[in-house]
Amino acid sequence: MPKTNISELDRLKSRRRNRELMDTIYSNKSNNYVVHYSCESFYDEEYNTFKSGRITSIGLRNLEDAQTHYWSIWLSAEVKNKEDQIDEYLDELEKDVLDSYFNFIRINSRAHYIHWNMRDINYGFQALEHRYKVLGGEPVIITDDRKFDLARVLVSLYGRNYASHEYTKNGKEYKGRMMVLAAMNNVAVKDAMEGRDEANAFKEKNYKALHMSTLRKLDMLANFFDRAHANKLKNNGTFREKYGFHWIVIFELIKAHPAYTALIVLAAISSAIYKFTDIFSNLITQAR
Repeated sequence: MPKTNISELDRLKSRRRNRELMDTIYSNKSNNYVVHYSCESFYDEEYNTFKSGRITSIGLRNLEDAQTHYWSIWLSAEVKNKEDQIDEYLDELEKDVLDSYFNFIRINSRAHYIHWNMRDINYGFQALEHRYKVLGGEPVIITDDRKFDLARVLVSLYGRNYASHEYTKNGKEYKGRMMVLAAMNNVAVKDAMEGRDEANAFKEKNYKALHMSTLRKLDMLANFFDRAHANKLKNNGTFREKYGFHWIVIFELIKAHPAYTALIVLAAISSAIYKFTDIFSNLITQAR
C-alpha cells in the first residue's frame, strides 16, 4: 500500500479515536478540567541559553460548572503581604503556587486534563514537575492517558490548516493559533497575551498581567472544547480534512473488511467458471 494511502487511513482512525475520547471526557464533565499556566521565558537572551522558566500562574477550570482553581505569584504575594517584595521572595512564592497545584493533582489524579501544547520540558507538565523539583518539592505525575492536547486534537479533527498563525479582523492583528481561533469564533480575548508578550510581562515584573492572561486563556480553551464537541467550532479545514472523505480511504476500508477476501475469492471462482464454460462451449461448437 502506498504511504499516502496509509496516512489517509491512519488519519481517519485518529480522528475517530479523538472524537470518541472527546465524547468520553464530555460525558464526565464534572470530573475533568482545563489546565493552563504562564511562565518566564525558557530562553535567556542575555546568555543565549535555554533554562527552566519560573512558573508565575496556574489555573484549572472544571468543564461542568466552570469553577476555577487558580494560583499565582501575584496572589501569593498579596496573601503574604509581600506585594512590594516579590522579586526577593520569588522562590517562596513560586513554590506556593506549585504546592497548591500538585496538591490539587494528587486529589484529582484520575481526572482528564485538557491543555494546549503542554507536551515537553520547555512548556508542559514536565516543566511544572521540573520546577517543583528545583524548589525542593515532590511532584505528582499525571499519566499520559489523562492528558488531552486540544491543539493536536484539533489538527486531527480539522486538518493542519484549521487555523492560520496570523489573522486580521476589524483592523486588529491576532498572532498564534489560540488567539486566531478565538477571533474566528468571536471568543473574548480581553487580557489574554501571546507567548512573547507574557515573557516580556515577566521581565517587566507585571505579574498581575500574567495572572489575568492565564485566567482568560482558561476560558478560551473551555470554549474551544465545548464548541469542538458540538461540531460548532469555526475553522479553515476543508470538507475532506474535516470528514475524512476520500476515495483512497473508502477503497482501503473496503479492503480491510473481512468480507472483502470472500468477495475476491467468489469473483475469482466466478471468473474461472465463466472462462471454463466459454472454452467448453467453443469446443462443442468446433466438434459440430
